[in-house]
Amino acid sequence: MTRTTFGKAAISSLIVATTMVGCSGAAFHPRASMSQPKGDPAKLAARAAEALDDRDADDAVRSAEAAVQLAPQNAGYRQLLGRAYVLAGRFASAETALSDALALGSSDARTIVSLALVQVAQRRPEAARSLLAGHADTIPASDYGLAMAMAGDADEGVRILSQAIHDPSATARTRQNLAYAYALAGRWKDARLVVGMDLDPTDANKRVTEWAQVAAPGLAPQRVAALMGVTMNDADQGQPAMLALAPAPAPAADPVALAAAPEAAPQPDAQVQPVSLADVAPQVQPVPQPAVQAAPITRVAVREAAQPKAQPRVQQHVARQPVARMQKAAFIKPVGNASDWVVQLGAYDSAAVAREKWMGMAGRNSALAAFPVLTSQATVKGRLYHRLAVSGFASRADAMTACRMIRSQRGQCFVRETAPNATPQRWAVSGRGRQYAAR
Repeated sequence: MTRTTFGKAAISSLIVATTMVGCSGAAFHPRASMSQPKGDPAKLAARAAEALDDRDADDAVRSAEAAVQLAPQNAGYRQLLGRAYVLAGRFASAETALSDALALGSSDARTIVSLALVQVAQRRPEAARSLLAGHADTIPASDYGLAMAMAGDADEGVRILSQAIHDPSATARTRQNLAYAYALAGRWKDARLVVGMDLDPTDANKRVTEWAQVAAPGLAPQRVAALMGVTMNDADQGQPAMLALAPAPAPAADPVALAAAPEAAPQPDAQVQPVSLADVAPQVQPVPQPAVQAAPITRVAVREAAQPKAQPRVQQHVARQPVARMQKAAFIKPVGNASDWVVQLGAYDSAAVAREKWMGMAGRNSALAAFPVLTSQATVKGRLYHRLAVSGFASRADAMTACRMIRSQRGQCFVRETAPNATPQRWAVSGRGRQYAAR
């Protein structure tokens, strides 16, 4: 079956309204560098949006990249760039752009569902399910259910969509999403029955047959591409490095003044440029991943500033080496008088699973293990989730920098305010890697 044939089936019924952008056969031509564009970023973004409507992937990517380069802190432009990459079938690049949009505050349903689906396409269904569960209250039930089914939890997708079709606002799209969830769950008789609610028997049989051809577990990327109506681009080498998210550098601080300042005195937020590696599929060349504002100057930074001779060399090294900038995040330490901002690491079916996941994360990352652990419960669409988060951050910028460090190590996270019912956990990992925990 050709991509076009299945793409038409996807466009006619399997429409995740927040993500469908149409078909394109555009190719990606890697570029070593990008020249500084000229023009109005708002006009470039409008042109990119128009190109998306026209399904012109080349123009959409070109215009969106120019808009982002001119206004790198604009979450809307980053989200638009992610959609353009999806249209071009560049899923690794799309994940980077959409993750940047999320880090900049774009947490609408379109961003979340699009990001989850490109994660599925890159064979990271667990990360997609965690992302969806953490934002379930913002995603329409029809899209949430189908996205969960695409991410490997077909039973949950069926449960959500079975309820959604009884809502007065339910449409044929909702029923077709339920039918596809049934198919992904292996319930072919139910899938055929629901498909027949909106199609004649011949078309219904044809559709179910087409679904069966991409239902195998190993065909997740093909299913996502067909759902979105695009052709996967295996040549995607990731988002250009020039578009990496990095705040503008702050004026250079006087090392002598920093050394003389009392350690307890509040320091203004310093904007450095930590850059991590893009969180992409193994077969794709990693490129620098966007970063967020770093934390306020820490005691470690103040002590380092007391050494004027060594400081200039460190600054020059940071300016040239992206990996060294990424390591700046490791200097963030938990503080006693913490803010309400936390970094959520996942949402799981049970407290035991949350604890197990934390032990694995902490065992691989000693810096992460130093932060206090919080768990909270949330009921989303009738299902109870146990949310895992770390706290102890002085500010939202501090939490976002820590989240960027986690993503640089192929982790999944996002920043939110703490939940009212959050419970501290005294989980720990011993120095030899043996795990233990206490309540």
